[in-house]
Amino acid sequence: MSLFGGSPAKGGHGAFDGKKFFIIATILLLSAACNKQAAPVSVGQNQTPSANNQTATTTPNQATTTTISLPIKYNNTQYGFIFSLPEDWKGYSIYTKQWDGCPLDGRDCSQPIHGPQIYIRNPNWTAQNPYEDIPIMVFTLGEWNQVEQEKISVSAAPIGPSEYGRNKKYVFALPPRYNYDFQTGYEEVDTIVRNHPLSAY
Repeated sequence: MSLFGGSPAKGGHGAFDGKKFFIIATILLLSAACNKQAAPVSVGQNQTPSANNQTATTTPNQATTTTISLPIKYNNTQYGFIFSLPEDWKGYSIYTKQWDGCPLDGRDCSQPIHGPQIYIRNPNWTAQNPYEDIPIMVFTLGEWNQVEQEKISVSAAPIGPSEYGRNKKYVFALPPRYNYDFQTGYEEVDTIVRNHPLSAY
């Protein structure tokens, strides 16, 4: 009885059958080895995939923007813009100060340039627990050109303000480092301004 269940062949073919068996066995062993190498690695919930098995990675410090709903509208008809806010900002308040600019073209800074700076205040703000305000700097087109050309400085920061938007008369901008005081809610304000909340008209 052979290993394959048949009788040995007659006529002196035993050596051929042995060689045939050896070839078949070798093929089976090679096939098994290949299948073992190609088998996928299963990563369980409590396992960490190795570098060779990872197909995608996420960098923690990549800037991401969370899309949020902004149904509350602040309409400034004086300068011509609408600023959208989250639902929990209903009851916000507005106050205005001014930004100060210093000429960088050799002129004396004793006569600074001024412009309006509007603040939107969270309705939960109190003197005991101040929340982060949303600032909006207002520039004429000529003033903004000077800012971009670094002819005037409007902040002690080494970078200039970031543009929210503009219309035919004004440019609206976010001051640099406005949230470096880390007041309550500064993360939410950062998310709001990343959602392009200002629409100029």
